[in-house]
Amino acid sequence: MQVPVIAIDGPGGVGKGTLSRHLAGHLGFHLLDSGALYRLVALGAKEQSVALDDEQGLADLGRQLDVEFRLGADDEIARPVLRGRLVGEELRSERCGDNASRIAGYPRVREALLARQRAFRRPPGLVADGRDMGSVVFPDAELKIFLTASVEERAQRR
Repeated sequence: MQVPVIAIDGPGGVGKGTLSRHLAGHLGFHLLDSGALYRLVALGAKEQSVALDDEQGLADLGRQLDVEFRLGADDEIARPVLRGRLVGEELRSERCGDNASRIAGYPRVREALLARQRAFRRPPGLVADGRDMGSVVFPDAELKIFLTASVEERAQRR
């Protein structure tokens, strides 16, 4: 039996994370915040002194990520746990986001994280949040949702 996947895609600031957290909590599914994976690679690069222009080193970090996302009791916050350590605020910094955007442009890193993202698919099911979730990562997802919002609304949410 194939494990069901709900893929939620769209640009930043449209509510992918909020919808994903609520759905995963309601359904009792696992949660994948793909944007956080790139941020975790950026954080790992900083902690392990891997240069941001070292595409192969960053890809190796991506393959070795030991990460999970734990929902709080209120299903409001997906808490990334990296190597058993709860990380949060450091991932949401502007600098970490900028570094993650840079890292996401490297084909080797994207390839390394593709397998890692697909590994989140396990019973009873998965809600996957992020760009390319329904088209590249889980093209066979049972449900694909693409969210949109006006530029003004997205700017206000950020």
